Amino acid sequence: MSRRLRGFVPSWFFAPYAGSADMDLYKRLLHAELDFDVVQVRQGAKDPRVLGLRGAATFQRFEVETDHRQPRTRTVRDDFHRAVIGRFQAQPSGYDFLLSHSNEVPSHAAALACKRLAPELPWVAYFGDLVAKNPYVRHLPEYPLNDEDCQTEALTLEHADLVICNNTYQRDAMCSGALARFADKVRVIPHCFEPALYPAAPPPISGSGKFTFMHLGTLYQVKRRAEPVLQAVERLLSVYPSYAGRFEVIFYGGAVPAPDLQAWWSMRHRDHVRFEGAVPYLDSLGLMQQAGALLLIDGMFTEAEDGVAASPFLPGKLLDYLGARRPVLGVTMARGPSADLLGALGHLHGDARPDKVAWLMKRCIDGRVSPDYAQLEPYTARAVGKQMEAAIREVVKA
Repeated sequence: MSRRLRGFVPSWFFAPYAGSADMDLYKRLLHAELDFDVVQVRQGAKDPRVLGLRGAATFQRFEVETDHRQPRTRTVRDDFHRAVIGRFQAQPSGYDFLLSHSNEVPSHAAALACKRLAPELPWVAYFGDLVAKNPYVRHLPEYPLNDEDCQTEALTLEHADLVICNNTYQRDAMCSGALARFADKVRVIPHCFEPALYPAAPPPISGSGKFTFMHLGTLYQVKRRAEPVLQAVERLLSVYPSYAGRFEVIFYGGAVPAPDLQAWWSMRHRDHVRFEGAVPYLDSLGLMQQAGALLLIDGMFTEAEDGVAASPFLPGKLLDYLGARRPVLGVTMARGPSADLLGALGHLHGDARPDKVAWLMKRCIDGRVSPDYAQLEPYTARAVGKQMEAAIREVVKA
């Protein structure tokens, strides 16, 4: 039997906070037979139910007091960095490995500082998203400290013993140009879902009553908008007026971007669409199970405008959707991890053209989608946790 290993983990985000980045790392470590000391930023409301899961891992958490709402400021980053280094120096010989996680990228910068204090300690770095090649950044009016983050990404690729990405498109984008020489140290381990977090087995989809499409998560001002779905609703009802009243589309999330609200107000059939507030993470999983179909809206980039021919993002929300065992309709780029995964598992996906989305919606309403839930095992937290453990043990052994 392999001995338990203990890791030091700078991770800005972590449970029991229940944002996407918090849950990403927690789920992928939960079933690893390893022990973790996690230094994280204290945030707002916790969900203590999250830490009630039974898994093979143990977590000792140390929370850093700083302004969690302002991660892109020098003061807050310095607060986090000092806390990480102070905690590490308190017992540097007590660890078998380092594990850092972004978002936020300063987690990797802090781990690099620890690596320099203890060069013999193996360092595993997990990137939830790419940094320098992130196509969203050019559309943000203000994104402070991005140059610093790009430098941190390059230094992490150079100095970490193992880098983990969640999809091959992300890996290929990160390891391009001058950084291509580091591709051999990158391993792909996907996002996952934890079956124990769902409240019950999903009820069967009824052939009677109103069919409900649900979108859960954040809409953006650019590139990830509700408007293609709103236009698809109009198109579907103009071609098939008999479908009026037979379905509804519900968006659960934070503030709705102004262009989407404007598009909604201009709809002829806006009574088929409603926007609701955000739902706590654990509650959202049960809500997903009530949907007729779950809507995924990916970032829609173009090669002409963004220099991106394939999406480099695998949304963690997509794996939560799959765990709810409901049909998924993805509005995605033609190439990318979402399109690949949905296609392989028998779900539906297409680009943002309203005619295309309307046709896919009609197929869902008509019951013309048959997902293959038997292929979900590799995406469970247990399977991914074992991959994470194996990767860490290999690095420690080496």
